[in-house]
Amino acid sequence: MSSSTLYLTVGFVILIGVASAGFGSKVDNTSPDLGYPLVDFGGYQVPIDIGYWDVGPNPHIFDEDDMVYLHFGSAVPATISANDIRLTTRADLGLNAGSKVRASDIDCGQQLIPLPAPPLTAGIYFMDLSGSSPGYDVKDLIYLKTLLPSGITATNDVRMSDVDENKDGIIDLPAGTKVLDYHADHNRLIIPMIIGFPIYPPVWQESIATIRFYNANGNTMNGIPIYDYGDPVYIDVPFSPLSPGVVSVNDVRLTE
Repeated sequence: MSSSTLYLTVGFVILIGVASAGFGSKVDNTSPDLGYPLVDFGGYQVPIDIGYWDVGPNPHIFDEDDMVYLHFGSAVPATISANDIRLTTRADLGLNAGSKVRASDIDCGQQLIPLPAPPLTAGIYFMDLSGSSPGYDVKDLIYLKTLLPSGITATNDVRMSDVDENKDGIIDLPAGTKVLDYHADHNRLIIPMIIGFPIYPPVWQESIATIRFYNANGNTMNGIPIYDYGDPVYIDVPFSPLSPGVVSVNDVRLTE
């Protein structure tokens, strides 16, 4: 287990470097994946979109128990496909945030529905806890905005960072859980990182980050890197739309 750094914030505590690398964790200067080359999704793997599987208790309504996915290769509505990434957890179904869909999984082939929020609201945001310049840094929390209102965290938005709500050094609200109205991080200001889904690399509308992957096995098709089950996926920030990047400090891991 790595050493930890404790940051006090208004209402909750952020723990950096406490757990091993996994969904929602940030790269630091001791991470073994620091410096890995990142490539853009392309070919049949785009566009990249976000949708949900209506598996909660309220049919046709986006609710706390619906599963959310990062989907590759088509705009939502679509069907859940192999190598889509789960962004939420349903322990009772054996589905964990940051895990990838396999063809034999119970959710593969299920219908994906667009998020309730309009395209220029739905997306990935950060909560600027320290107010540093240029804004995003190691202490900032990451959220998936799923529905209106824009610019603040709301019920059923998805955490993409761990939160220690009780300030006791224990993660109470892990990445992959949803915000509820009584949580300390409800109704807090957030800033766009990646919006405008479905998105096509390397053009990222009004975004300060992008989604890229490390091509672990190096396979390609017609010169385009192929994204498959073993490839880690990252929020790459900051990024250049003109060239692929590398895994750098404060990039966010989207896979386990």
